[in-house]
Amino acid sequence: MKQWIGIGVILAAFAVLIVTSMKSNTMRSVPVSELRAADVSGESFVGQRLRVVGFVGDGPVRSVTEQTPSGARKVHRFAVVEKDKTLNVEYRDALPDTFRAGGPVQVDGVYAQSGMMRADHVFTKCPSKYEAESNARLKKPVSFEK
Repeated sequence: MKQWIGIGVILAAFAVLIVTSMKSNTMRSVPVSELRAADVSGESFVGQRLRVVGFVGDGPVRSVTEQTPSGARKVHRFAVVEKDKTLNVEYRDALPDTFRAGGPVQVDGVYAQSGMMRADHVFTKCPSKYEAESNARLKKPVSFEK
């Protein structure tokens, strides 16, 4: 009987570990408009880890060099927009090659304060680039002869 109780306790502990690790590794994906609307409604996401989706704003990316104990690094500040709402983002790493004004963007990080996010990761994609490559491959005749 004691063995079954011990096994039950161990299984319960594993279940708790699995559930808590799944919660900590998942991020809620929120459009900029929903994020900013929550600020106004009093149900703000401030302090939470989020994945925000939108488009890179038309304004310039402001980059400054910051001194850290491990050396100098660039800090980029830019806007992510969706509909008529704007989110300011601060990112301390190299921006992706496909990062451009008006392009789709996904930003993962902490919503530090109303209207401002500190990003850990910035992901972009350039659909027209991949569509052009895909169309070129489809149009190119394939030859199996040597």
